[in-house]
Amino acid sequence: MATEQSDSGQDGRSIRRRWEPRIERLRRGWDRYTEHKIGVVGLIILIIYALWSIAPGVFAPHSPDWVAYLGEPPIKSRLTGEQIRSLPHPPAFGDPFFAPFGTNSLGNGVLTLVIYSAQNAMYIGLAAGMLSSLVGVPLGLISGFYGDTWIDEAIQRFVDIMYGLPFLPFLIVLVAIRGITTTNIIIGIAVTSWLNNCITVRGETLSLKERSYVESAKVAGASDTRIIFRHIMPNVLPISFVFLAQDAAGAVIAQASLAYLGLADFTANSWGLMLENIKSTGYVFKAWWWLIPPGIALMLMAASFYFIGFSMEDVTNPQR
Repeated sequence: MATEQSDSGQDGRSIRRRWEPRIERLRRGWDRYTEHKIGVVGLIILIIYALWSIAPGVFAPHSPDWVAYLGEPPIKSRLTGEQIRSLPHPPAFGDPFFAPFGTNSLGNGVLTLVIYSAQNAMYIGLAAGMLSSLVGVPLGLISGFYGDTWIDEAIQRFVDIMYGLPFLPFLIVLVAIRGITTTNIIIGIAVTSWLNNCITVRGETLSLKERSYVESAKVAGASDTRIIFRHIMPNVLPISFVFLAQDAAGAVIAQASLAYLGLADFTANSWGLMLENIKSTGYVFKAWWWLIPPGIALMLMAASFYFIGFSMEDVTNPQR
């Protein structure tokens, strides 16, 4: 019995010793991250958007199908001519209905649509940014490690070809073939956004592979794969985080731009689609409460990714 208790005590101490350095590294990393107040602001903004994405019904005053004067479905009625002429309605706080950001021309609450659109923006931004990094970073590492060889030459010539691929015509062809869906929008953005990742990571790898610790790993018999992903990749992660944040922000803006041009999934809520609707209905200069909220929401999400990327670059910098 005493032996079993001694063994369990040793196991507990062993687990504690194993995790204490990792917890300490996380604590030091968080301390460095919070040194940049702009990074904390970006994280707070992104957390708010994440909460909107996870539980929009908790934060939105109505469902997306709510209509001014009529209320929530399944109430079925008709708006009177006077009510229709009052739409889009400016902000109202209970008389004749509750819509803090006003309504659009169909009577839907603008605040509700802004909150429900956060999920689509978060999904596209994170998915396109991660997909871009998953393609660009490994190719950049391989290209840089095998610099001045046929492998490097093949990757760089492929990058040159992709740089000549215009984004908008490519996306038009893609959606013409596969349809206008959120998945196709993500693929179209990612296919043209990984190039800068690849070029920058290649340049960093060309420098890092000449370091003494890489030479030591080669002498010790480490494989090329181990050297690339165990010894070199951790040192290019700082710049990779920066590009991940930039790609996510760029994807959010690109999706909104495409929606504004009519190249978006019209079955999904999006800030770009809200801007396209106000343009097509001719209320740009008449309904500021419909125009400004989606624009600010779009700007804040893109800014939050940039703020977080700036702070993460400092946290993951090996020189710190």
